[in-house]
Amino acid sequence: MILHSADNLRVYKVEGNSVIILEYEVHGIAPSTGKVYDNRFCSIVTIKDRKIVYWRDYMDSLAAMLVSS
Repeated sequence: MILHSADNLRVYKVEGNSVIILEYEVHGIAPSTGKVYDNRFCSIVTIKDRKIVYWRDYMDSLAAMLVSS
């Protein structure tokens, strides 16, 4: 994917601000097909001593599959 932009960021702080949940969207083009790529992500981030110690991403897998076919 060639990404052009990201937007619609939402930030949620939990567990005394040590865990952050991010929701956002990315936009671009799939070079193999030329199709427009729009996808949504959710990231879960854990922070300890002002450093990221854990990061996990989840995405809309169907959106990625549709542009590659």
